[in-house]
Amino acid sequence: MYMFLPFLTALIGLVLVWFEKRLAGLCMLAITVFILMLWFRFHATSHLHINL
Repeated sequence: MYMFLPFLTALIGLVLVWFEKRLAGLCMLAITVFILMLWFRFHATSHLHINL
């Protein structure tokens, strides 16, 4: 349901880098990676029954 969030933050980061806001783009990249890590952690532990 919330899988659009990494795509949205990556798109915002791409637009920021396009307009030469490099630091803000890197912050959005960090947020994107953080969301993907949380999403994978949740789905890997609850839906796939993998112990991490």
